[in-house]
Amino acid sequence: MKRLIASLIICALGSGLAVPAHATGAKRLERFANVEPLEPIARSRTDAIEAAGQVPGAAMVLLEALRWRGHTARQLGLPTKLWCADFMNFVLRQAGGKGTRSRAARSFLEYGKKLDGPRVGAIAILYRKGPNSGHVGVVRGTDGQGNPILVSGNHGPTVMQSVYPKSRVLAYVMPPQYVLDDMAAAARAAAAASIESSK
Repeated sequence: MKRLIASLIICALGSGLAVPAHATGAKRLERFANVEPLEPIARSRTDAIEAAGQVPGAAMVLLEALRWRGHTARQLGLPTKLWCADFMNFVLRQAGGKGTRSRAARSFLEYGKKLDGPRVGAIAILYRKGPNSGHVGVVRGTDGQGNPILVSGNHGPTVMQSVYPKSRVLAYVMPPQYVLDDMAAAARAAAAASIESSK
């Protein structure tokens, strides 16, 4: 009789422990129920080339600027004094667009479409003492107080990311549409060349 009672207790415990384990497994499987990709998968090489051109131009400017973090003006082949505008023009060229071709940071005040606030990938023009002085960089985001986080040249000896006071911002601008179109075309051409070279 004792053996029968012990067997029943063991069976009851075993079945009781098995139920939560099964429920946990079911929950774990629920996480993987939606297997739809977040981004459409390119079905052909033409689709892949077209997708490369759909990256918003402003994002391309930011990605290009981030690529050069830690580099000095000399490493980039730029003048070594007051080179923030030189770096901004360099980034736009590397992304396949045109800049202002000016060494003045404030030349970007007349470049593209003015925005009412910071946006990722926008160009920020900042005040610096003097009527023609300034600083320019690409917006990566903002801190908790609305101060822009910029990636820029001539911040110290290298390309760096730093927070700047919003009170110094003269304007935020988005590159002109023709520049964004040129960047999209350059991205498509690079994707096509990459596909050709992998054949």
